[in-house]
Amino acid sequence: MISAGAKAVYGYDPAGGREIWRLSHRDHSSSARPVFGRGLAYIMTGFSRSELLAIRLGARGQLNDSHIAWSTRQSVPRMPSPLLVDDLLFTISDSGVATCMDAATGSQFWRENIRGDYAASPIYADGRIYCFSNDGRTTVLAAARNYKLLATNKLASGFMASPATSKNALILRTKTHLYKIQAP
Repeated sequence: MISAGAKAVYGYDPAGGREIWRLSHRDHSSSARPVFGRGLAYIMTGFSRSELLAIRLGARGQLNDSHIAWSTRQSVPRMPSPLLVDDLLFTISDSGVATCMDAATGSQFWRENIRGDYAASPIYADGRIYCFSNDGRTTVLAAARNYKLLATNKLASGFMASPATSKNALILRTKTHLYKIQAP
């Protein structure tokens, strides 16, 4: 189990809660959910000068910089969590910059300003990434190495909460309403 906290990120044994490893960093108040895949944990460090760290897993005890596969400070979100889709890592910054990176190396495939302020985390479904802005706009992007805007939609009030899914339904909570959008 991976937990991002103030000044450090931790790896725990989920069966007993014992700390396995810890990596200290300089930031605080991390709110983005860590993601894991391909032997790496992807962590946003927090609110001051957020950094995205790709941490190599497998070690025990206090980790150091040698355990960081790659890192970036460019357009790193403080609130929205990253998305790992196959070998691609997607982020949406708080200020609306969407980025697609090689999950193994951190190399950017594309970076586009889709405009708006974001707190909700993006979600992935059926080859698409859905991004939900604070003003109620949903931007749909292709989950691909090449940038492709597929659609934009607008609801009456903005998103602060991340959406949820249930089978073939999308559950959206805006500032004033709860929506269930379901395919037939």
